[in-house]
Amino acid sequence: MDAMDAMDVMDATGGAHNPAAFEAAVRAYLEPTRHQFNHQQMLETFLSVERFRLWAAVVEREVGVAGKRVLSSGCGFAGSLLAWREAGAAVALGVEVDADYLRFGALRTAELPGAGVVAYDGVQLPFGGAAFELVESMDVLEHTPDPATYLGELHRVLAPGGAVLVVTPNRLWPVEQHLGILGPPWLPIGLADAAFGAVARLPAAVPGLSEERRFKYARLRGMRTHNVSLRTLRGHAKQLGFHLQLLDPADSREGWPLPRTGARMQRLALHRMGKFLAPTKTLAVLLHKR
Repeated sequence: MDAMDAMDVMDATGGAHNPAAFEAAVRAYLEPTRHQFNHQQMLETFLSVERFRLWAAVVEREVGVAGKRVLSSGCGFAGSLLAWREAGAAVALGVEVDADYLRFGALRTAELPGAGVVAYDGVQLPFGGAAFELVESMDVLEHTPDPATYLGELHRVLAPGGAVLVVTPNRLWPVEQHLGILGPPWLPIGLADAAFGAVARLPAAVPGLSEERRFKYARLRGMRTHNVSLRTLRGHAKQLGFHLQLLDPADSREGWPLPRTGARMQRLALHRMGKFLAPTKTLAVLLHKR
């Protein structure tokens, strides 16, 4: 399928835009959170395509996107599907276990040929082997009950010579990235959920425990099932027969999708002991299938 098929949903700058029905549905979905501290942030996260465009540019530079069949594993609100088609992917499909996300994904891709969303049971992807040349997994690995099995499924549906983009919070970074809470990643998940949940239930008069902090602590339970370090990710890759390539921000002169750190801190983060002193906040790798 030619990438030009998608031109009817391109904005004036050549970028994909959101259908009006999708945007209206998102705003209605988030209306109950209108007075919540993070309402505007959620709205921007659900509606924006820009960060996915940046990732597509990184992948284009490394392995190419044009003409490829792309799978977004855990596509959320399907913003990445617009970015992959915009970058020239022949097909961009997303899978989701969440019924609301599937509904929003269908609305967002309704006018975009070559893109769509499919229900997924969280165990086995509904595709045959070697169905895609590129797979994207962003902010999903930490939510999977069994990362090795999950990555094995991505390996199965990936064609030889293809690559998987994995972006996931680093186990060594001390702040839980979804909620911005210091401490949980360095604790066993069950213990962190129980401890912070107990704090959230303390009386409202406790000094220093704001409503925002209480809200975040209460939301921690079930947020993650695994925290993954680069060492663990390398182990999974080796076991499955992937070659792991750590993506380097220095290779992206402009438009790196994640917060940048100085070159010295980047080198320290790769050192055997330095990674504990200067941990990378987010792991970003390509897993190449031989």
